[in-house]
Amino acid sequence: MNRVPPFLIALPGGLSASGVVAWALRVCNGLVARGGRAGIVVHAPPGGQAELAWEIDPRVRVWDLRDLCRIEDRPGDVGAFVPRYREAIEALARGQSEPVIFSPNLVGDCYAIAAALSQVIPSQMRVVGWLHNDIPYEYHVQRHYARLISAFVPVSGRIEETLRAQLGAERRGDVRRIAYGVEVPAEIARGECGGRRPLRVVYSGRLEETQKRVMCLPELSRELTRGGLAHELVVLGDGPAAGELARASADVPSIRLCGGIGAAGVREVLAQADVLVLPSRHEGLSVAVMEAMALGCVPVITRVASGASELVEDGVSGVLVDEPREGEALGGAMARGVQRAALELAAMSPEAWRRARAEFSLLAHLERVCDLLTHVAGQPARSWPTNRPCGFAGAGGAGSSGSVPADGAARLEALLKALSGRRLFIHGTGRHTLELAEVYARFGSSIVGFIDDDPAKHGTTLWGWRVLSPQEATDGTDVVISSWINQGVIFARRGVYEALGLVVHALYEPESSARAPLPGRGATPQTPAWVSSAELA
Repeated sequence: MNRVPPFLIALPGGLSASGVVAWALRVCNGLVARGGRAGIVVHAPPGGQAELAWEIDPRVRVWDLRDLCRIEDRPGDVGAFVPRYREAIEALARGQSEPVIFSPNLVGDCYAIAAALSQVIPSQMRVVGWLHNDIPYEYHVQRHYARLISAFVPVSGRIEETLRAQLGAERRGDVRRIAYGVEVPAEIARGECGGRRPLRVVYSGRLEETQKRVMCLPELSRELTRGGLAHELVVLGDGPAAGELARASADVPSIRLCGGIGAAGVREVLAQADVLVLPSRHEGLSVAVMEAMALGCVPVITRVASGASELVEDGVSGVLVDEPREGEALGGAMARGVQRAALELAAMSPEAWRRARAEFSLLAHLERVCDLLTHVAGQPARSWPTNRPCGFAGAGGAGSSGSVPADGAARLEALLKALSGRRLFIHGTGRHTLELAEVYARFGSSIVGFIDDDPAKHGTTLWGWRVLSPQEATDGTDVVISSWINQGVIFARRGVYEALGLVVHALYEPESSARAPLPGRGATPQTPAWVSSAELA
């Protein structure tokens, strides 16, 4: 093969259960197997996420930063990470004529590390922006660091289309879509599908509610039982919702929570399962679904804007589930999808495998990645301006960051003055709010409480105020959207507030906010009934 430049991938979430981790390790393992150089930088995982024992080729260089703080613990302050990343890039570049291609991922401050390095070793590094998720934050990070990025790599057609619309015409030629790839066996040997035994249903992935919506799984199982469909639902993975899911599943005998069992264990379970369920609110291009299809396990997934129709042909290679009707539980809608799949397993299983083999083979993926790396290595070096902060998150106060524009504080102060005497809920407890703490403090007498869409934050407090769900905003008069990146998404869902008689206020003009279209631990591991403990070892 032709010489391929060295490739370094950042994993800001550590080695937790994640499709991005699975992708990164497949790529690095594949590159070193071809004689190339590849490495990963592993950060400490976010709170509530366990790490797995992944299969890493010993030729893949690993830089372990888990002795440092988590990257989200010191927003905008990446100084402790920069020397370790420089060491990684210089080690991979040693003896090579090509620069190291560096892929920061998921977190704006990973790109901040690249920005800082570009100011000291620009000739040794080129940056690629991999877009894994169809969310405003992902697009915003790419736009913020666009002058640093040599190529943008969306993983789905939807993400590619959205990104091209947001980048200027001069950068659209730097967008190269590359779908993920997985190992697909040359043939599959499926046993009896359903029939006289219970249907084998699997969820595999991060146990999290905001995106993955795993709390619908107990109701899904109850609905299948009420419908007379004998089944076992095995849940593989770990994450912040694990404890809550375990409590909600305690009275559902058909659910088994297995925790994180590693990549080999996941393959063993999927090879013997009938159906994979994925009730996500949004995705990029789900690796978990590809892995299931490659083994003939039929996916039943929500019809999200990005990736769903690229993966599954509804009724042929899987089932796409529409968002539930008003007043209907998501678990019920997912259960109907599983019931549809159960009727056609014998036909859908081989079709799922054939689609994975034709569209998502790891070999084809690696070829496209190698072409990308070679192309990017030939591009001119890019450096981050020295008169702009490298950090994505800001420390607060005056100035701008990736979360707050330069006029953000002035806009907020003007709005809060205009609403003096009203009873205000502030929607958002993230970086935008935290960086504008001084402004909120000056108008504290008007604030009733804070609102957040993340269920994990409900019932907590911020600066002494309650953090509630949108439905609990019952004793105020107005809602102020405290977000630049997600303002458009939040404003589009303002109906929940207007139904309560509240007036909703946005800080920024629509063209100033993120322009992405609306995207649509604690459990005791148990071995799945149909897989032996030895197979999971």
